[in-house]
Amino acid sequence: MIPLYTRVVAIDDVDDHLQKIVWGLGKAGFCALPFRFEDGKLENAPAQPLPGIRIVFTDIHLVGGGPNNEKTHAANIIKCLKQIVAPGPYVLVFWSQFPRDSDNIAVLIRERAPVAGLMPPIGHAAIDKNDVFKVAEPSRSEDFDAARLRDLILERISSFMTLAVAASWEDRVARAAARTTNRVFGLVRTAAAPTGDWENLLAFLACEAVGQHEARQELIPALDAALLPLLEDQLSLIGREPEPAAQDVQNLLDIVSAERRPACPASVTKSQLNASYLVEEFGADTDLPMWARGTVTALGSSFINSGPFVRAFHHDDATLIRQEFATRELTDDERRSTKLHVVEFGPECDHVQGKVSTHRYLLALLVPVPLMGAFTGVPKDAKKAPSTLRYRNDSVMDIGKITLAVSLPGEWHLLVSCRCFMALAQKTAVDGRPVFRLRRALMEEIAHRYTTHARRPGVMRFHD
Repeated sequence: MIPLYTRVVAIDDVDDHLQKIVWGLGKAGFCALPFRFEDGKLENAPAQPLPGIRIVFTDIHLVGGGPNNEKTHAANIIKCLKQIVAPGPYVLVFWSQFPRDSDNIAVLIRERAPVAGLMPPIGHAAIDKNDVFKVAEPSRSEDFDAARLRDLILERISSFMTLAVAASWEDRVARAAARTTNRVFGLVRTAAAPTGDWENLLAFLACEAVGQHEARQELIPALDAALLPLLEDQLSLIGREPEPAAQDVQNLLDIVSAERRPACPASVTKSQLNASYLVEEFGADTDLPMWARGTVTALGSSFINSGPFVRAFHHDDATLIRQEFATRELTDDERRSTKLHVVEFGPECDHVQGKVSTHRYLLALLVPVPLMGAFTGVPKDAKKAPSTLRYRNDSVMDIGKITLAVSLPGEWHLLVSCRCFMALAQKTAVDGRPVFRLRRALMEEIAHRYTTHARRPGVMRFHD
């Protein structure tokens, strides 16, 4: 069951019908966001699509033309959904006096949504307006069966069980965020001026989390950094509260309880999973500096093999790739298929406190998957890969196979050298383009490799 008080959307072109579905949704325990469709557009449409909208109730026939003009009706619904629904899973519940048209309209929407730049719904259902009031007659309050509408709403959405599990998780995160706010405010609630002290406390926490200089530049991320530990703690507590309804999670329980371990769906590659969990790819319109912690920058052609490049790494690119990464000689075409990058690796404490005077950039190399044998000790004429991969040296870390949807087609491995780096003064850039960033947990793993394997202390010893 979708959690109570979840936000849902209702769309209709008749004001009275819109009020009725909103009333029924309220009776069913949902927070309805009503939108009226008039003169070919939504009234008071949101400036941006709304994240977290999982259910949309909509009339099928938002304009005249009768039930036979299905393409026009589907196009109008798609137009509304593009304005309201952010990319993600959602279902449509058609609220119509012609519910028999719902299957055909749903097929048209699924066919045309990708072309329109809309993610298609993952399911649909229908509610007949005639079941709860007399559509063809003048509306009177005594004709409207709100209880019946409530029951129909709950019945129609009960079949979307996996969506209910996801919505329940989103609800727990929202409740954890609310508890975090309550916990912080609880520290000042007995003060003489609680509102003022609350503001000062939030400002103090933001500065303590990232440093005053950084908080001035980016206040909202600073607040996120300050409150995230409390949020994670509260989420772990909420996780022990009553779980979603048993029937909602039964399918998942059946899968995880099977004798064989669940397999990753064939539609999802491991490289896509790695890209989702380990990195965040920047969009085409992202304008982030290369000196932000964990940023991976593709080095530009004017910098590679330039004087500053050779001074930083002591070699040209061909020699550098061979000495740091490759386990056999590369042809010119093989070498050109790889991409030199650097990973910003300034100390986290310096980033937090705004004290970065020198940025350290670890050398990294994007290697196409078919060429990985040349970087893992596989002879060129080998019939099969060895059981144990052998990288060039202990400092090389392979973050795994990733797919970059925006910057580069295909599947890649990012190899990071934890012993080869260049240092630049604060906020000094070289020719290059930031393409993605490594997530915090991965940066911690690289830091462990860096300190354990690449920068261990040592002294000269002399033996007989």
